[in-house]
Amino acid sequence: MADAHTASETHGEQDSIVLSKFLLTAAGSDGADPDRIAREAGLPGWALTEDEVMIPARVTMRVWELVERALGTPDSPVSIAGWYDLGALGLFDYLFANARTLGEAFESSTRYLHFVTTNGRLATVSEDEQETTFSFHYREGEPRQMELAEQFAMAVLCSRARGVTGEPVHPLHVGFAQSAPRHHATLVEALGAERGIDFGQARGSVTFRTADLCRPIPAADPRLAAILRRYAELLPPPPGADWREKFERELDACLAEGTAALDHVAQRLVTSRRTLQRRLADAGTTWRAELDAARRRRADRARRTGGHATSALAGQLGYSDPRSLRRAMRRWTAEG
Repeated sequence: MADAHTASETHGEQDSIVLSKFLLTAAGSDGADPDRIAREAGLPGWALTEDEVMIPARVTMRVWELVERALGTPDSPVSIAGWYDLGALGLFDYLFANARTLGEAFESSTRYLHFVTTNGRLATVSEDEQETTFSFHYREGEPRQMELAEQFAMAVLCSRARGVTGEPVHPLHVGFAQSAPRHHATLVEALGAERGIDFGQARGSVTFRTADLCRPIPAADPRLAAILRRYAELLPPPPGADWREKFERELDACLAEGTAALDHVAQRLVTSRRTLQRRLADAGTTWRAELDAARRRRADRARRTGGHATSALAGQLGYSDPRSLRRAMRRWTAEG
C-alpha cells in the first residue's frame, strides 16, 4: 500500500470519481441540480463518464461545499448518507460486505481505503476486550468541507455496520474534531451513539463494543472474499487518467462547442492555464500546436463524412472566416 501514499504525496491527495458521482446523484435526488454542482466544482466532463479514475481531492471537497449550499441545510451529509446503499463505492464496499466478521470488515476498510480516497485516514487507535476505537480524518480541504465530508463518512461507517450484520449495531461513542454546530440532533439520531457525540476532539473517532466486532456477516461469501482480496492486493490504486489523452478529448469537446480557448480547456481538466502550458512544454509541444492538430483532426473527419460546409466548419473550429480555414487546409496538405 506504500505506493498509494507515495503517489498521493507526489501529486496531492486524490479521490475516486465514484465518490463524487454518488454525491451528485444523491444531491440530485434531494432536489439539487447535479450538473450545475459538477460545473461549479470543476469536475471534468470526461471523469463523470468513468468509474476507475482518481481526481484531485480538493475537487471532491468543493463538491461537498456546493452540495450543502444547493440543499440549503447543515444536515446535508446525513441526508446524503441516507441514500447510500452498500456497493455504491465499488470494490471497497464488496470487500467490506464479504468479510467474515464486522471486525474483519473494518480491517478491510483501513487496508483498502485508498481505492476510494488517499485523502482520508482510517485506523484502529485502541482495542481491548470491551471497546475498540477507530480514528478517521481528512488531510486536505477547507475546514467546512472537511466537516461535511467527515460527518458523511461517520454516518456511512455506522450504517455499513448495521447493514452487513443485519443487527442494530450502534457505536458507543462518536467524536468530531469540529466545533459543535448550533443544531446537530439529526446527526445524533443518524449515528445512534449510545454515549452520545462529542465535538472539539483532537481527531474524529468512533468506538464500538469489541463484542459487536465479532458479529458474523451472514451474507458474506468466503470464496468470493478470497478472490476479492487477491484481486485487491494485485490491483494498483485507481489510476489518474492519462492527461494527454484527456487533454485531447477535452480540446475536441471544446472545439465542438465553439469554446476552444486555453482557459476553457484548463478549466475542464481541473488545472490552471500556467500548469497546462507547462505540461504541454514538458511533452515537447505547445497550446498552438495542439490546437492546430485538433482542428486538423476535426476537419479531416468532416471531409470524410461529408458534413459541415466550409463556412460552418470554420466557425466551429474558431477561424475568423472560411478563407483562414482554407489556408490552414492547404498547409496541412503540404505537410502531408
